[in-house]
Amino acid sequence: MPKCYYAHPMSIYDTAQEKRDIDLLQYLGFEVVNPNRAQYTGYDMDDFCNLARTCDVVAFRALPDGSITSGVAEEIKAHWAVFELPSAISRRSLTVTETLEALHESGQR
Repeated sequence: MPKCYYAHPMSIYDTAQEKRDIDLLQYLGFEVVNPNRAQYTGYDMDDFCNLARTCDVVAFRALPDGSITSGVAEEIKAHWAVFELPSAISRRSLTVTETLEALHESGQR
């Protein structure tokens, strides 16, 4: 089973959001390595980055406004295979017209 390091802000430790994210990652077939566990007490940022490097992939959760905390950013930088867990999809989603306009502005259509 591939291992996924779950990088997320400490502000969502032990919350329903953390549980939903872990459930999703497990549903996708990952063994989740969660830094919010007793066995990691006393770890520092270098330890967490090294732990992330031992995994197949890093999944991260940004804050609701889309910003990324400094610790999560370091964990992201520690690995080459990274994906973001979705948030604020309705606020970030474009309409069809906005999508076509964005594609046109970027020279794709």
